[in-house]
Amino acid sequence: MIRELKTFVAVCELDSFAAAARHINLTQSAVSAQIKTLEDNLGLSLFTRSARAITLNPQGTRVLPIAKEILALYSTMQLSSDTDIASYYGQLRIGSINSVQVGILPEALKAITLLAPLMQTEIVPGRAVELFEKLEVGEIDAAITIQPAFALPKDIVTQSIMTEPYVLISPKKWPFHSLRQTLEQHPFIHYTLQSSAGAKINKFFKQQDIKVNTIMEINDLDAIVRMVESGLGVALIPYAGLWIRSTPPVQIHYLGDNSLVREVVLAYRYSDRQQPQINALKQVLGL
Repeated sequence: MIRELKTFVAVCELDSFAAAARHINLTQSAVSAQIKTLEDNLGLSLFTRSARAITLNPQGTRVLPIAKEILALYSTMQLSSDTDIASYYGQLRIGSINSVQVGILPEALKAITLLAPLMQTEIVPGRAVELFEKLEVGEIDAAITIQPAFALPKDIVTQSIMTEPYVLISPKKWPFHSLRQTLEQHPFIHYTLQSSAGAKINKFFKQQDIKVNTIMEINDLDAIVRMVESGLGVALIPYAGLWIRSTPPVQIHYLGDNSLVREVVLAYRYSDRQQPQINALKQVLGL
């Protein structure tokens, strides 16, 4: 049942069986089968299905927060029998990029309050490069961010949490012929070049010999989506952020290139690897 609940939450958050399948590394048919198993066990229909889309129905809307609560509680059950919850104490300063703050972080924090009620958490927002700098000098205890392209100091450890594919987005009414034609014939809204995502996108363009007409750089996924929705251009962005949690306001074109993904990681100092705060965070992230 836990497996099916995790799949259900993924489908709800990504608003698509196909996107959930890519996110949790299953086939779309396996995701559909797990959702059917969950619905059969509950005796409820959770989605309204049509030829073009699925939407959460009122029963599914009621079940979703309960499912998240069950999964948060389950994460605490996975502790070994000799774990002393009281040992999780003190303050945990977590650096986080924006898409993580509206993605996996809220549920992780909720799980931490159950696992470590004596521990205080503080969220420090920032770009990936800034968070690694803060981590290195001790201004934060851990960071949930993107695996950087640059080399990290030896004392910084990263552990993979998940991967997110890049997608091409374009305005709803614009025709789509091919990835190359869409990118080269329309104005391009670039994820800021100072970010890891921006650098990865540039590298992809060079490898594919794609020439784009960049009209602006933005460091916020949801802001980029809003610009595309308004008809200012097209963009290549990670499939993450608030915009994927509802019916997308833009066309989404999947690249079919598994190499163009970004890796979300937990980073912390090697010297802190046994600290209760780090262990608590790793626990709720399933690491």
